Amino acid sequence: MAKKIKIFSQVFLGVASVLTLGYAINIKPASACVGADGKPIVGKNGEVANCVETIEVQEGDDGPLVAPAAVTDGYSEAGADVKSEKTIRHSYFLAGNQVDSKDDISGLAAFAGNGVVFSGSSEYAALAGNSILVKGDIENDLFVAGNAVELTEDAYIGRDVFGFGNTFLIKTNLNGNVFVSGNRLVLENVTIAGDLKVGFDEIVIKGKSAISGTFEYNDTAIVTGLDNLSADEITTYAGSKNNTVTFAVSLTDKIIFLLGRLLVTIIFVAIAKKLSKRIIDEFELKSAWKNLALGLGLLIVIPLASIFVMITFIGLPLGLIGFAFYVLFAYLANSVTGGVIGHLLAEKAFKQPKMHIFLQYTIGIVLVELLTLIPYVGSLIGGISVCFGFGYLIHKIFRQSEKAKK
Repeated sequence: MAKKIKIFSQVFLGVASVLTLGYAINIKPASACVGADGKPIVGKNGEVANCVETIEVQEGDDGPLVAPAAVTDGYSEAGADVKSEKTIRHSYFLAGNQVDSKDDISGLAAFAGNGVVFSGSSEYAALAGNSILVKGDIENDLFVAGNAVELTEDAYIGRDVFGFGNTFLIKTNLNGNVFVSGNRLVLENVTIAGDLKVGFDEIVIKGKSAISGTFEYNDTAIVTGLDNLSADEITTYAGSKNNTVTFAVSLTDKIIFLLGRLLVTIIFVAIAKKLSKRIIDEFELKSAWKNLALGLGLLIVIPLASIFVMITFIGLPLGLIGFAFYVLFAYLANSVTGGVIGHLLAEKAFKQPKMHIFLQYTIGIVLVELLTLIPYVGSLIGGISVCFGFGYLIHKIFRQSEKAKK
């Protein structure tokens, strides 16, 4: 029961954070129509036609000219309910309460919401939410995490599946390896071309299913319909050494922690608009090492100074205040580092210097958190991120206060 309550609370907090993020960003990318030659359609006034606007149907040599589907260079869209059906030349980020995508995406499809339905196509997909329905075509890998996850009969995943779900329902044939975990797994008349390695409390096999590789599951699981399954090899491992579940729980905790950080960052950017904007706009690469050293020093000095002050009865309140600001700034450090990285990516890689400030912070924070998952070097990256962000944040706060005095 405690485990289920934990899963429910994690999903609830995650969805709440996603909704807040969606409302905060609220980005509507422009889209331009293109013709058969792949070039933008130009109107009579010489401006590129926008597919969002109404385009008059004209007569051509081969009959009526019909405006094609929207083609956009946009990277994101967010709102209460998001319905999207576009051709996207890059990766695409969607967030909202209900997300319904029929997009054709040449890159990563990254969607988050209370309810997520993906019936389009993409090279890769990363989906997170309460209820997730996968109906579309994913050329390579799928990562999915949610309360109720379903891969329908119409879904196509070209390679591997990595997922976590309280309930995980697989109804489609899969072409690679599958690593999933959660509470209840259901296989329904499926063929898996690779290995199936899982960690669930309950496993249900309906109809005839086949696995070309190894089926590995925890020996603590209650398995129903195992006779309906054929596999090259079936093995179990001790539930107490359930690496798959441990990884899934750790990954889920990381996702919830990430969403919480995004929520705090949104509040920080909304409250301290000038400071958060100056942090990313005024960053100079040549000063990175100075801020890193400053942050490392302050992370050591501030708590020691606070303890020293707290030794005296009179300095106790001041020491407590010092500790409070220390914890706050240390928590915001990764957000600051993420904001700087996101701004550099928007300006240098994406060629979108005017990208929404929330999205710049979000992209950078997600990248930093992903890098910290790398074995061995992840902890080092996390330490550098905190030291730099801490030093740079305090540096900017003092600079801003000095300018305010002038």
